[in-house]
Formats: sequence, C-alpha cells, structure tokens
Amino acid sequence: MSTQKLSFKKCRDLILGVFLLALSVAYIIFARQIKTRPKMTPSYANAQVLPTLLGILLAILSLVLIYQGIRRFRQDDEAVAAKMSKVDLASVALTFVAMCLYIVILPTLGFILSTVVFLFGQITILAPKEKRNLPLFAIVAVVFTIIAFIAFRIGLSQMLPRGPIEALLGY
Repeated sequence: MSTQKLSFKKCRDLILGVFLLALSVAYIIFARQIKTRPKMTPSYANAQVLPTLLGILLAILSLVLIYQGIRRFRQDDEAVAAKMSKVDLASVALTFVAMCLYIVILPTLGFILSTVVFLFGQITILAPKEKRNLPLFAIVAVVFTIIAFIAFRIGLSQMLPRGPIEALLGY
C-alpha cells in the first residue's frame, strides 16, 4: 500500500458513515421503546413500525457511505476529489432547494403529484450528466410514488396530503 496523505476530504465519507451508523443503531433502539396500543391497531401497523424501518434504512445507507469512504480513501487522485467537492456542493444546494419546494407544493398538489415531481427532480440532480435518462427517471418516480402511496394509505391506513389526483381516486 502506498503512502497516502491523510486528509478530511479523503476520510469524510468514512467518518460520516460511522457516525450515522452509530446514530441509526441508537435510533432503532429508541424506536423499539415506543409504547404501542396493540388492541387498537394491528401488529403490523403500530407506532414502532415506521421509525424502525427508517432506522434500518439509515443503517443500510450508512454502510453504503462507509463502503464509499473506504473506496475514496484508497484513491490517490486529489484532482478527482477536488472536482467531486464542487459537484457535491452544487448537489447539496439543489437538494435543499428541491426539499423546500416539495414542502411548499405538498399541501396544494397533494402527496402523489408533489412526490412524483420531487423524486424526478431529485434523481435528475443526483444523476451524472452523462448518464441522465429522463424517461427512466419519470418511470421510477411514478412507480415509487405509487408504491409509497399504497403502503401508507392502504397498507398502514395513514392519511396523506390530498390533492387533485387523490380526489379523483377517492382517497
């Protein structure tokens, strides 16, 4: 193994991944301690389900980030890291703007329409320019939104913000 300069830029994904993994484990532990009323709701739809699933998702994504951090740590090209930093900063800024717009349009357009628009925009922001496939992004956004809608509205009987599409569907 060659001598490598240890810098925060090279280790940031690894450090963040380890921190988020520890946070997700604590989150899952606390989520499992939420008091439930088993007689009022089915066992699959209690107050622990969604927080636990979110904690597991955070743990999985943390492991992916740790893996990427290890791969980045092994790279020797500082020019690639500097270029990635600028791209990452723009992606973070655009993601923040997209989330703010999602929050603003959600009450008016409802869950289905606003989520499709948000997911399509977010996938486009995060995809490399040379690999952008807008029709595929649109299909993924629509399919994921339908799955999420069915899971929350029908499977877990949770209310979601209503818009024109939900009104047409009768939900």
